[in-house]
Amino acid sequence: MRRILFVIIMVPVLSGGCSTAGRTFRTAGNEARLTERQAGRTQARAVELDLGALFLSGHAGRKVTINRGALELVTGNDGIIAFDMPDTDTLFISPEPCPGPDSPCTVAVPLSGWLPPYRYAVLPDGSVERKSPWVEFRRMPQAVTHQPQFDFLCRSEYPAMVKINGRELKQYKTGIFFTTVNFTEGINRVKAEAVYPDGSSASHEMEFLYEKRDEGRQPFPLWIEERSFEPAADMEVLPDEVVKVSFSASRGQEAWIDIRPGRKSLKCIREDFDDYSLYRTEIPLRDFPAGVAHTLSVRLVPAAGSPVKDVYRPFLTRSIIVRHAEDYPLVRIKNEHTRLVYNLGAPRLGGPLRSELGPGIVLKTCGKVGSSYRIRLSRTETGFVDEQDTELVTGSREQPLYSVTTMSCAPSVRGDVITIPWLEPVPYEVFPDPGGKRIVVTVFGAESAATWVSHRAGCRVVDRLTWEQSTPETFRIYVNLKTEKIWGYDIRTEGKNLVLVMRYPPVFSLAGEKPLKGLKIAIEAGHGGSGLGAVGLSGLLEKDINLDLSFILGDMCAGMGAEVVQIRDRDMDMTLIEKRDKAIKAAADILISIHANAGGRGYLSVAGTSTYWHNPLWAPLAETIYNRLLETGLGEFGVVGSFNYTAIRMTQMPAVLVEQAFMTHAEDEEKLADPDFRRQMAVKILEGIIDYLKIMKE
Repeated sequence: MRRILFVIIMVPVLSGGCSTAGRTFRTAGNEARLTERQAGRTQARAVELDLGALFLSGHAGRKVTINRGALELVTGNDGIIAFDMPDTDTLFISPEPCPGPDSPCTVAVPLSGWLPPYRYAVLPDGSVERKSPWVEFRRMPQAVTHQPQFDFLCRSEYPAMVKINGRELKQYKTGIFFTTVNFTEGINRVKAEAVYPDGSSASHEMEFLYEKRDEGRQPFPLWIEERSFEPAADMEVLPDEVVKVSFSASRGQEAWIDIRPGRKSLKCIREDFDDYSLYRTEIPLRDFPAGVAHTLSVRLVPAAGSPVKDVYRPFLTRSIIVRHAEDYPLVRIKNEHTRLVYNLGAPRLGGPLRSELGPGIVLKTCGKVGSSYRIRLSRTETGFVDEQDTELVTGSREQPLYSVTTMSCAPSVRGDVITIPWLEPVPYEVFPDPGGKRIVVTVFGAESAATWVSHRAGCRVVDRLTWEQSTPETFRIYVNLKTEKIWGYDIRTEGKNLVLVMRYPPVFSLAGEKPLKGLKIAIEAGHGGSGLGAVGLSGLLEKDINLDLSFILGDMCAGMGAEVVQIRDRDMDMTLIEKRDKAIKAAADILISIHANAGGRGYLSVAGTSTYWHNPLWAPLAETIYNRLLETGLGEFGVVGSFNYTAIRMTQMPAVLVEQAFMTHAEDEEKLADPDFRRQMAVKILEGIIDYLKIMKE
């Protein structure tokens, strides 16, 4: 039995490592992007490529050009070339002469995803693969690190006996293994080893320089953390408002906000923390002249006894313009699906949504923050829209207002239809209230003169309509329901009316061999195409397992009689709006969105399965699927509500998202990589759907 050993000592600087990029600070000495030193840039980046697959025969002694003449090499007897990595994101490899009529004369080899050691076999399509035996580092610090320890993640073929620095470790079926390495000051060597069942082995050793330093931020030279500065953007505001200013900066100093023009200065109050202080003040605007741009700037004064005496004035400013309410313009929505949000908070999926507005709706602005207009909905309610979704309305600056004189509710083939006058293009929103067994429609810019509320016989979902004038310009309609078991609703404008359709239940029996007959189920495989989604510890791609489970679930649903709509039926790019619209246009009865989760520190920390809903009416579907998924043995992560994911942010049908498990947890990823386990999850999702259908049939 032949024993193969290769050892390559090198320092990685490609994208395979973990970045330790620093934060942006304004300092008295300079303004710079603080990053870790990358000593590896000056060291060789050894590459060893097996080009045997590019030649039909005779791969020894072949001339090869790299990057169109930048480097010329000759293959060895084994078809291998070795060189130092050029500074590029793609290698263009040109064998001479051209390998043959059916082979490309130049092969483009992307370097994204390459991991040390850079020892690969190149295939004719430009992809690369490892040749057995092999071992690789998947997560490691920079060549120069200030972290006293690091959780190293390595991988080899499974099964193998694996070690890091001589310590034998568990290898997961995905091939990964990991441990925490504690550093001592100076050079530290980390070695990964893998011994295959046939006795062949591979090892790879890397060097890291640990420089100990105080991680706390020193007060000098004086600094301000730019990202912490509030307000975060220039503002246009009303005279009766107060602007709150806050920022983090050098600990224990004296801070002032200077206001120009006017030569006014406000001293900040200070709250001290371990290595920084939080500075705050408030600026009343009642004395600011209207229409004049005022500039706020920061002045940081060294405290008494400080080793520095110079005042620090960073180039960090905000503009504040005060305007009276009547001076703010009207804007008109010009784009489909324009988001009206409650505030400008920036969670991962965008600010909390009030409504989606369509083209033509006219809004009264009452302020501006950066590129977002603040919208006056009523005397007590506001929202925000992005400036790029609007256009200015010339002429009148008065908010439109009209009177509602009549409303009606009548049955139709598709559902109960509620008709509300919409005589002006004013904003509106719809809010589900399952606890109150009602749907609430709010029209901003309407007043009641309602003397005629008509109800036709035969309505199956709607019990009655009631209304309320909650403010002088806010008209609220309560669609009281006969049942909380709702299959969807849709509101749209039709001429001078708002039309709300409360959808009738689909016809299905849950009996016999085809219990889902009569149902149309849409399944959305998350991400796709250039959107990889989460990348697992072993390199497993979320978009791939999402698509696979979606197909498995779709086949199971079809086998039970359902009509299945695969929203993404191949590896392709789709926008979230396109995904949602496809389900709506298909008139599906249920939408299930399939994803896999990621997050947390460490490789055995955050784990478990979870489901998500945006509309509270769909919470029971998320709960029944979640309860079934727990039967797979996956841990609990929970049922999450108000989840602002566009593809399930709909009212037309019950829609939920399933996060199968965590790609960043070694045990979870091992399960996700197993086709049999994915089939088991599909079974449980289907059982959860059936449980929900039973509830809806009761």
